[in-house]
Amino acid sequence: MMIYGKTDIGRHRSSNQDEFAYSILNERVCFGLVCDGMGGENGGQVASAIAAQTIYEILHDHLTPELTDEQVKAVLVQAVSRANEAIYRRSLQQPEYLGMGTTAVVAAVLDGKGYVVHVGDSRAYRFKAGELSQITKDHSLVQSLVEQGKITQEQAKDHPQKHMITRAVGVASKVDIDFVCLGDIGSGSILLCSDGLSGLCDQAEMEEILLSTPPNQVCEALVDQANQNGGFDNITAVYLC
Repeated sequence: MMIYGKTDIGRHRSSNQDEFAYSILNERVCFGLVCDGMGGENGGQVASAIAAQTIYEILHDHLTPELTDEQVKAVLVQAVSRANEAIYRRSLQQPEYLGMGTTAVVAAVLDGKGYVVHVGDSRAYRFKAGELSQITKDHSLVQSLVEQGKITQEQAKDHPQKHMITRAVGVASKVDIDFVCLGDIGSGSILLCSDGLSGLCDQAEMEEILLSTPPNQVCEALVDQANQNGGFDNITAVYLC
């Protein structure tokens, strides 16, 4: 597989609190991640940087093609849990960072099998046979309202609290982490992104870009489209293809 990534400050923010990382460990193992930080006094930047580095180091050291599905899950969950502990510990040491946190979405591919863990509203999508489908379910207030039948999916797009997340890495001593095993991804690919992309480009728009753009230009094209659509937030994409 190949992996590409891009982040952009957007058109309205004074700093970029998104982070991404990826690695092709060998011809059988690769991974990518996106983190979207939150918190005053640059806390969001600190949280996303700690998370990205912690997760990267653990996956780099422990992902091997011999692992079973359950072992891969354990490594991915441990990586995000360790990131949670590191961010929370820093916030206790430096009170100006109290309450800082970050989303995290991580994808790993081992011998053609895909795995995803996530916390928050950064998303993973699967692109296969020309169709884009969302893998993750947002941990957000509006997603909860949709599931309760209080608002529609269309209303969620413009809801005034659409950026409020219900889970984040680093805001408490423990965090619940969702895991998905995708099975054999075959000729498919995986897109990871922050809500600065998914909140400004609808799924059909993203799908069209994936269909019509060379893989090495996909992230740049998606970021450009999000900026054209307003660029109201930091924008990050990682593409495993």
